[in-house]
Amino acid sequence: MYHERLTAGAGSVLIADTTTRTSQAIYAFIVQEDTVIATAQGGTTEVIASPAEVDFVTEFGISGKTLKQGALFLCPKGETIQTIKLTSGSIIAYK
Repeated sequence: MYHERLTAGAGSVLIADTTTRTSQAIYAFIVQEDTVIATAQGGTTEVIASPAEVDFVTEFGISGKTLKQGALFLCPKGETIQTIKLTSGSIIAYK
């Protein structure tokens, strides 16, 4: 599974609105412009439909911060972001 992380085995998606997205299984994202992330929750890939185990906004230390273009964020091995919501900006999310 982990070799696919280098190749986005399940693809990528541009997120450029404030819609809450669920069941995403995002392992990484790259900021495309000044962006604020309101919610990023998830956990192990085996529990995609389960309640979030990890608050990645807190784990990444990005609560209330404006992320700059080009910033790369990676989930720890075996974990993914299942629910994500932006306040502003855009990201490319990798699955």
